Amino acid sequence: MSRVRLGWRIALLEKHENDKELLKVKLRDKTVSARIYERYRVIDIAQQGFSVPEIAERSGMFVTSIYDWIGRFNEDGFTGFDDPPNPNGRPSSLSSKQLREMVNIALSRPSDLGLPYTNWSVAKLREYLIRHGLFPNYTDEWIRRLLRREGVTLQRTKTWKELPDPDLEVRKPDSETL
Repeated sequence: MSRVRLGWRIALLEKHENDKELLKVKLRDKTVSARIYERYRVIDIAQQGFSVPEIAERSGMFVTSIYDWIGRFNEDGFTGFDDPPNPNGRPSSLSSKQLREMVNIALSRPSDLGLPYTNWSVAKLREYLIRHGLFPNYTDEWIRRLLRREGVTLQRTKTWKELPDPDLEVRKPDSETL
């Protein structure tokens, strides 16, 4: 029988009793890289009873990666979770601290940071993060994906502002003449 099937669940932390505390510590550790944090987060979401497709939606990871990490956990607990995926590859350019800081800034008001606008756009957020040296030079799309994976979406502003101009009604064209 194939390991990959929709109803597949993990052998939760009952099998690995001593890993409960390690999971809590790793999820709170701000020095863990974002990639390694994701691995622990998958197990945390899975132990809450979510299915693999739901975990994929919540974590932003591919379903196959989730099956792999759950399979590793079922076999050996958290052994190997902190290992880099490719020890000879390039180290991650993004730490979990940077990711959390980006989320905190995205959830704050730009006006509270001394900026002249009321809502964030992905482009404005990216510009702010790079200008302050808080983030590598990622594209807008990559920033949007990181935010979505963390459960943050920046909505387009669908309102408009009226000018406090008393002569506006006088200067406005008559709708019947258009």
